[in-house]
Order: sequence, then C-alpha cells, then structure tokens
Amino acid sequence: MKNRFKFLSSLPALVVIAAMLLTTSCSAPQKDTPPAFDLTAAKQEIEAANRNFMEVLSKGDSVGLANCYTSDAKFMSPNAPAFVGRSNIQTAIAGFINAGITKAELKAVEVWGIADLLAEEGELTLATKDGVQVDKGKYIVLWKKEDGKWKLFRDCVNSDLPVPATASK
Repeated sequence: MKNRFKFLSSLPALVVIAAMLLTTSCSAPQKDTPPAFDLTAAKQEIEAANRNFMEVLSKGDSVGLANCYTSDAKFMSPNAPAFVGRSNIQTAIAGFINAGITKAELKAVEVWGIADLLAEEGELTLATKDGVQVDKGKYIVLWKKEDGKWKLFRDCVNSDLPVPATASK
C-alpha cells in the first residue's frame, strides 16, 4: 500500500510545474503597441515641413514643391478651380514661380489632429525674390503621412488683401 501512494510525494512539484505551464500558455501574446501619438512632436514636424517648403520655393523648384504634396492632394487658391494631383499642382506652382513669387513666409498658428491626419491653421506672406510683397493671407492645410513623411493633402489659401478694383468701361 505504501508504494501505491508514492506519487503523492512528488505532487507539490507537479502542481508548481502545472501552474507555471498554465500561466505561461494562457497569457495573452504580447503585442507591439505603437507609441502614443505626440501632437507636440507632430507640430514640430509640420514646422520643419513648412521650412522645407519655403526653402524649395526660394530655389524656384516647382517639382520639389509638388513633391511636398501627397499624390492625391488638392491645392485650392483664390480665384481658380482646385488643382488636383501632383502634376497639376506642379503646373500651378510653376505659374506662381514664373510670375516672380519665390519667397513665402509660413507661420503655423495652430495644429490639431491624430496620428493619421493633422490640420494646420496658418498665416502666409508671398513675395518676389526682391522682397516685394505680393500677397498676405491665411491658410488651412490638412496633412497626411505618405512614405513616412507629413505631406500636404488639402491646401486652401485665402488672401487678406482687398480684391483689386476693375476699370469701368
């Protein structure tokens, strides 16, 4: 009879091993959780993108400026239909450059958003390479990440200057 219950002496060790197996096999798998969205860091990235935009414009590079936009972007300037897509945006920007606009001062007033989409409210001044102010106004930009970088997705600009008077006939 003594041999019959001999396994009971190793029972505590078996219980510990079983408990360890259960806790490791039943625990949920560890997932790589993405870091929390940092709006302050995103705003700094937008300000850096704006500095890049101003620098590329100062070089008169319409291709470089068009590449600041997402492939499905829209650029909406006053007194014109929306320019849709990089190629059309490049053509519009080339028109501004050919008209002598090669300086922009962009100032982000506020940035809001989430990890996938940001909205920026800002102020702008446009000038010629000689520093002659051509326009002053405000803008709203929606930014979207493309290829790991924030790019302009929707760009809407409005002038603060009065509409020029037309000559009467």
